[in-house]
Amino acid sequence: MSIEKAARKNRRTGILVLAATFALINLVLASNITVTGSWSLSIGQADLSGTAGSELNSTYTSATNQATLGADATYSFTNWRISVRRIDTTWHANFHLWVKRTNNGTSGTGTYSGGTTFIDLTTVDQTFMTGRGDRSGFTLQFQLTGVSTAVPAASYSTTIRYTIVDT
Repeated sequence: MSIEKAARKNRRTGILVLAATFALINLVLASNITVTGSWSLSIGQADLSGTAGSELNSTYTSATNQATLGADATYSFTNWRISVRRIDTTWHANFHLWVKRTNNGTSGTGTYSGGTTFIDLTTVDQTFMTGRGDRSGFTLQFQLTGVSTAVPAASYSTTIRYTIVDT
């Protein structure tokens, strides 16, 4: 192999190693999200809107502090976006699950916006809120709509996935 070919080969290898190093740095410097809490409902005869044979209440709303969320950026100048989506285990098409934040957080100096009105969760990521830097102690509220006696009696379950991305 000539010296020129060996030099070109080494240059390419160096570039690949450098690219891998940047990818590792980006992974290490990513923002983090913490979510705690859950919501469980048991809907039965007591939820009828009237006497026997009447319809169920169609909307159920959790406590305003049902769950908490925090965003921890690597640096105070790091911008982030939090997306939300449903991951259904067993879910009925009539149901709509909604989420919103109900306070401005309790800790950290980060800035943030969005998430103060209910968002109808789907199985596709959608922006929940954006921000910059660290902020935690956001309280979350949930709402379930579409409940009806037309929905077969069963146990239904879904999970909300919160994803933070540096922007």
